[in-house]
Amino acid sequence: MTHRTNAVQKPGEADTDADLASVLSRFAQFTYDATEPLETTVVRILSAADREIHGKRRPCRQAVINGLATRYGLLGQPPATLEETGFAMGVTREGARQIQKRHKALSGLYLWWPQLDAALDLARRLAPCTDFGLAEELLRRGITTTRYSFDSLRACAEFAGRQFDLELKDGVVTDDPDSLTAVYRATRRLAERQGLATLLQVSDEALNAGVVVTEDDVRALLSASESVVWLDDHHVTWRSSGRNRLVNTLRTLLSVHQPVDLLSARQAVEAFWAYRNSGRTAGQADLVAPTITGLRAFCEWHDQFAVGDNGLSTTVTLDLNAELGVEAALLVELIRMSPNGVLDRTSLMETAEAFGMNLSTAGLYLTFHPAFMQLDRNAWTVRGTQVAPYVIAAVQQEARERSLTENRDFRTGVTPDGRPWVTLAVTSNFRLTGVVLRRWLPAGTPSTRFELTDGRGEPCGTAVYNDETGFTHGFGTYVRRFGLRVGEYVFMSADPDEETASVTHGGSDEVSRLAQTNLAN
Repeated sequence: MTHRTNAVQKPGEADTDADLASVLSRFAQFTYDATEPLETTVVRILSAADREIHGKRRPCRQAVINGLATRYGLLGQPPATLEETGFAMGVTREGARQIQKRHKALSGLYLWWPQLDAALDLARRLAPCTDFGLAEELLRRGITTTRYSFDSLRACAEFAGRQFDLELKDGVVTDDPDSLTAVYRATRRLAERQGLATLLQVSDEALNAGVVVTEDDVRALLSASESVVWLDDHHVTWRSSGRNRLVNTLRTLLSVHQPVDLLSARQAVEAFWAYRNSGRTAGQADLVAPTITGLRAFCEWHDQFAVGDNGLSTTVTLDLNAELGVEAALLVELIRMSPNGVLDRTSLMETAEAFGMNLSTAGLYLTFHPAFMQLDRNAWTVRGTQVAPYVIAAVQQEARERSLTENRDFRTGVTPDGRPWVTLAVTSNFRLTGVVLRRWLPAGTPSTRFELTDGRGEPCGTAVYNDETGFTHGFGTYVRRFGLRVGEYVFMSADPDEETASVTHGGSDEVSRLAQTNLAN
């Protein structure tokens, strides 16, 4: 033995248990090798204590000593049940309980146990770390010769009267479980919501939950988890996320055409998520499209995608109808059926109406869906379609000549009490799409959802104003309910604070009278 120390160090205060004191006074005379493995010292301590407790009587068999160590959880595995302990000792469950009761005075004594102190000190310095990583490091340094679970290490600390301030959360040993939980939850939420996250986004998400962690803290905590995938030095995702919106959006995009260059893919994701953001409530977080660097790293890691010289593609077969849904897939086919694969908005909506499509839905698809592209003003096609510039110009000219035959009267203003209003002539495009394509709310008005009511005060849908495009979607319900015709007028007055708007319609004179009445009121 290279270095010998006392096996027990009595606490500073007097012992209140006379019988135990006499045992301890003798037990303190025993010494052990301070460099031997943790589990070897466990058996030596229990064997020596057993001999002192039994005195001149025959001590317990070695199987009983080993069973006690297993029951206390001192040999690397979590504490065993009484049934398991009895089986190891070769006695019944009740027999095991009686043996443990005779030896219970040992548990909680402050044992002089240098290797345990070394193990606990190592755990504190490594935290945060994985349970497996800690066990491997204990083996590597020779502190143990068997893999010690975290629960067994904690049991050793409790048995030997040591303070143990570490916890195991999601497979990670930590001294700050609140921060660990907040960071892991933030990472999982971000992965489900938008596919991946930067360390700064995780830090901000945790802050929203009331936990302050720096980017360095986030890095340390996530580095300890086997559930986290490091896409690169700054981007992470959650390995077993049940839902991943980025994957779903990319599958939708690539089901129409592939490969797609990463810049176009990111722009499509950003546009689609901007629409989703415009309809989210105040309590819901915005979707943030990844950077091109993050998108590349994610797609290179994910088994459904491949990134090559020509751009992004899938490694799995995609079904257009399954990925897009019936209506979006139909709209794709309608555009592809046109002579040149490109249509102006009004012509496209008329075709969709003829096939029984919901026009409001079709209008939303054209504005935000990743399957469709606006090549130029009022010229739409399916992603991946190659269209010559002269074809686009011809489509635009035809649409322009048609629109000039329609009344395009459009007036806006603000009432004396601050309510914005708009009067517009119903055009083919508005009738078909239910979309106001011109900005009518005052500059600086954020994206807003307006609950609409008709002239009778009855609900008639929800209009969504997008501050980036200036478009307002959602009048399709009103158009269909009252069967608006091209040439009629619509008057709308909004209350941005209450997020409500009233809509009326009629002929030019009728709407003018209604507008004057509303403005006066």
